Amino acid sequence: MDKVLLHNRYELLEEIGDGATATVYRARCTLLDRIVAVKILKEEYARDEGFVRKFRSEAQAAAQVSHPNIVNVFDVGEDDGRYFIVMEYVQGTTLKEYIASHAPLEPAEAVRIASEICDALEQAHAKGIIHRDIKPQNILVTADGTVKVADFGIARAPASGTITHSGNIMGSVYYISPEQARGTVLDRTTDIYSLGCVLYEMLTGRVPFDAEFPVTVALKHIHELPVEPRALNPSIPVSLETVVLTAMSKHPGDRYQSAAAMKAAMQGLSLPAGGRRSGILRKGSARPARPEEEEGMPRRKRVLSPLGVAMLVVGVIGLVAGLTFGLRGSIFGREVVVPLVEGLSASEAYQRLQEAGLTMTKAGEDFSAEVEKGSIISQDPPAQSRVKEGREVKVVVSKGKNMVDVPDLVGETLDDARLLLGNAGLEVGDVQKVFDDRAAEDTVIAQEPRSGQQVELGGAVSLTVSKGKQVQQTQVPDLVGMTLENAQALLRERQLTLGDITREDSARYFAGQVVRQTVAAGTTVETGTQVGIVVSNGPGPQEQTSSIQVPLPAAQQYYRVVVTVSDVKGVREVFSDIRPGGERVDVEFTSYGPATVEVTLDGQFFKRYRV
Repeated sequence: MDKVLLHNRYELLEEIGDGATATVYRARCTLLDRIVAVKILKEEYARDEGFVRKFRSEAQAAAQVSHPNIVNVFDVGEDDGRYFIVMEYVQGTTLKEYIASHAPLEPAEAVRIASEICDALEQAHAKGIIHRDIKPQNILVTADGTVKVADFGIARAPASGTITHSGNIMGSVYYISPEQARGTVLDRTTDIYSLGCVLYEMLTGRVPFDAEFPVTVALKHIHELPVEPRALNPSIPVSLETVVLTAMSKHPGDRYQSAAAMKAAMQGLSLPAGGRRSGILRKGSARPARPEEEEGMPRRKRVLSPLGVAMLVVGVIGLVAGLTFGLRGSIFGREVVVPLVEGLSASEAYQRLQEAGLTMTKAGEDFSAEVEKGSIISQDPPAQSRVKEGREVKVVVSKGKNMVDVPDLVGETLDDARLLLGNAGLEVGDVQKVFDDRAAEDTVIAQEPRSGQQVELGGAVSLTVSKGKQVQQTQVPDLVGMTLENAQALLRERQLTLGDITREDSARYFAGQVVRQTVAAGTTVETGTQVGIVVSNGPGPQEQTSSIQVPLPAAQQYYRVVVTVSDVKGVREVFSDIRPGGERVDVEFTSYGPATVEVTLDGQFFKRYRV
């Protein structure tokens, strides 16, 4: 390529990458004489002032983030209408290429790579930067195995605007979060979701969702659950599968709330050693030899200066003083540091003190709610004290919790039960009142813990107290529109009795359906009450064809539209399809008599019509 020099400093050497919005070159910084990568915005985007403004502000924000696992941004500028970002030049391969040749990766290796990505994200998130395009193609792996996250130049701060490309959300659709697919507000958990997709691919060799069209993949991220990783690769530990699925939770609040939290979850796993050696290895480092240690170099004879002689004398004096201090233990008795034994069992405490050159004496016993029975409550002298070797350390040993017997309260009145518990050093806990046909009102019929069990002094006992005999009541159900058999079954379920049955002709209800009932629906009555009904002889309503027009909101790109009809024939679904936002949906259907039509979008109620 012809020699191009940006800002009279960056010499473009060769093109190494071409993306949707920019072209990347290997270049040389003539000022510092180092190889860098230069990303130049394509001409069609360079003419868009809004795009350029956001491109520059986001690149400048990314330049503030410096971390070993991030492809660092060195500079951002413009030269003769060409807008560019100068970045660290990384020699290595993309994680996408590595997955293609090595997948599925061993769990330990996948966790190491994901942990380094977490480190990069945590640093960026701390600066208020969300990447928004985490995918294997944007993750580089150097020759020594270091992972570096690239393309923070298209990232943004949460409060800033969003760069879009032809009106579409940027970022690979195979790793896009549900909220990013919907075009809603993003926070740092969108990067957690994308990283979960990357970890899924490392462990299984497959992306979580795939389809012929990108919009279908995006809809799967919104509505569908991925195939569980262990179904594709049974060697994945269950605990690691849980990490992947937690990171890929549909709702942002159900994911790890920070990259550090996700890394901690992975670091806490116990993973088996891999059977296949990783293709990514860490290089060791050797200590450089000192010049005088190199072969063939003559050693110089050192001559002390007067200042050196003086320093030597001071050192000798210090050495003598130190020896004197060290010997005083032999003269006056050696001092030792008292170890902490509180909370240890008596045998462990005895062993710990003996190892320190001390003895243990039991000073007494006491109850303790915090220290288990047989363990040390307190010690004297306290831990970290300096005492003479052989000193006696007095300890108080726990007798455990102070337990008392629970009295028998069943059959007592509530007031008497309070008195009995108080005498036993206990309290009344939760009191539940229920109807009981056999026990008088305000009488204890059950208790927990039960009589004879032991609880800690000051503990609570829950009581169940009788409210006396209950007059059983129930509500009359709505029977209109039901068949005679269904109405009779529902009355029986409510402990009601079917009364007189009369029949009449009806053009509103089909033969065999209930037209009216003698007791209105919702009325509270005693159980066993008779409810009479009037049953239709027919002929019932005629079939009618109707249509509705549903204007969809434009807030989303797509909606799953479901339309149901409810009439004397019951409830049925008459329409179900995925339609673009902003479109008008025409639905034609048949019904019988008065009908109610309900429309839901993505499972949420939207509109109701009556026909």
